[in-house]
Amino acid sequence: MKTGTILAMAGAAMFMFGTGADAAPKKKRSATAAPAAPAPAPQPAVFVPEPPFVPLNGCPAPGAGTLPAAQKLDKKAKGKFSLTKAPLIATLPAAEVCANNQRMRSGGVAGEASLGLSAQVMNTRSARLDLFAMPATELELRAVLDRFAKAWPYAPLERTPKILFRASDAYEAQALPDNTIVVSLGLLEAAESDSEVLFVLAHEYAHLLLGHFTKAEAISGAKKSATAISQVYQVGSFANSLRGSGSVSGALSNAQSGAARSGRDAARLSEALTFAVDDIVAPSWNRDQEDQADALAIDLLIGSNMTIDTYANVFARLQKAFEAEKASRDKREALANTLQDSLTSSVKSMANAGTVTSLATGGSISALGTNLLKGTGSSLLNNIGSVTKAVGGDTHLPPEERRKGLAAYYQAGYPTADPPIDTGAMIGRIKANPEFNRATMLKANYIRARQSYFDGNYGGADQQLRALGAGTRQTPTFVNYVAGLSARDAGNTAMAASYFDAGRSGSGVQNLQLYESYAEMEINTRDTAAAEAVIGDGVAKFKDPDHFKSIEIKRELASGDAAGAQATYGQCMAVKGRDYIPERCKAAMPQAAQAKKNPLGIDLPFGN
Repeated sequence: MKTGTILAMAGAAMFMFGTGADAAPKKKRSATAAPAAPAPAPQPAVFVPEPPFVPLNGCPAPGAGTLPAAQKLDKKAKGKFSLTKAPLIATLPAAEVCANNQRMRSGGVAGEASLGLSAQVMNTRSARLDLFAMPATELELRAVLDRFAKAWPYAPLERTPKILFRASDAYEAQALPDNTIVVSLGLLEAAESDSEVLFVLAHEYAHLLLGHFTKAEAISGAKKSATAISQVYQVGSFANSLRGSGSVSGALSNAQSGAARSGRDAARLSEALTFAVDDIVAPSWNRDQEDQADALAIDLLIGSNMTIDTYANVFARLQKAFEAEKASRDKREALANTLQDSLTSSVKSMANAGTVTSLATGGSISALGTNLLKGTGSSLLNNIGSVTKAVGGDTHLPPEERRKGLAAYYQAGYPTADPPIDTGAMIGRIKANPEFNRATMLKANYIRARQSYFDGNYGGADQQLRALGAGTRQTPTFVNYVAGLSARDAGNTAMAASYFDAGRSGSGVQNLQLYESYAEMEINTRDTAAAEAVIGDGVAKFKDPDHFKSIEIKRELASGDAAGAQATYGQCMAVKGRDYIPERCKAAMPQAAQAKKNPLGIDLPFGN
């Protein structure tokens, strides 16, 4: 890469705010760590206040005559759109809205463990995404949400949603049950009108207002998504355990070894597939819920007198937006499936009897025994093929049907509506802000650097990521995370630790998977005290000790504390409502599952 290009990347990348220290302290190791990256130039701070708590007093309901009377939709005109009356906002039972709202606030959901647990699952996923803050843009969009809130006559949300942004080309946004809305930068880049952005924002806000996260299908979908991610994680964990175990480490460093290539590929591909699966995971709303969110989005836009444009223009624009959304998802799903096939091929080679036997001759994993290791590899192979199916597909109507249904809904519910003309003023202000330009350049360069890592070009990835500020506390956490992965897989654990430390002590949105990868790397290098410190830090930051139990088991086994590992395993098996957690613990300590259920055979580390 030319020096001028690197300097341009560095100058464009830094948009996180604050004046913290430049680089995290580095641990003393035998490997040589790279010098600290240059400190980013400080940017003027934009203060985003925490949204105030909104108490729920009684059960608010709209007064008589304050909402338009609901009208029937023309059956032929609406096509497959599931709603039969418009506007939806005039047909909602206030008591049901209040009950859902109370469940969201209290974390309780009848018959489905608790929303608190399912919310942790969903938000655990958000803590793996490439998230960053754009304060000026968040303030612009938060004002929109505040206007939506004033147009909502039922039980209010506990707080105005926080808005985070994702370094992704995807045309999408998503709501999370902790009142966070994630907007992909690709959506803002592609938007040509305010209507597109406002509608997407209103749609995600509608899922929260309607309490869709309290529904059984959403909770079930969250569990499946977490299990799918967990399966990919276990493949990468297995491959990296081979990489870091005694004589196996030597085998994996041998370029002529088929096992080496398979192990390296599996470790890298599992990281790529994790990112890809995160790209296609979505809450399991059913078709009716998606139609409800579409309908309420129109209600909120009309009720708050927000820009939506003339009847003809807005639905032409929405049709285009719906097509862009579907094309974006189809592309990402195809990539995930391709990666899954490649990973399956690598795992098949790892699970080959001859390969596994040759690998199980030394190092800490030999204690598991050749047969057990073969069983683990075979189990991974049997399960990896179902990962992308487990996350579900798009439940929106096809773009033309979606536009058709909403047009009929608009005509029935708002035949005399005269909203403001869409001038594109809001999206124009967003794109004209220097913050947006810095963010889009960072996103583009980060995606290129990440792909260099996925391609095994570790030197190139490191150079590109350092140009984006990797090694400093002010760069987005995901930059340090991928830099740490690349250094780890290149064999430089000192450099990897430096990047991971910068990420976990930095000012960016924290990344859960950074803590998992960092702790496992320390376990594989036999620094169990350092691993324990990383695990403890992760538990404190995410307030989720159950999620880290499988890694704690590995740490205890590596330190020779079999009794402690067995005790943690027992605690893990008692975790309810989060099926992926016990399954990860079974994979971390398969000998415990084997001894308990099948002394003569091998139980799968995780279920189907």
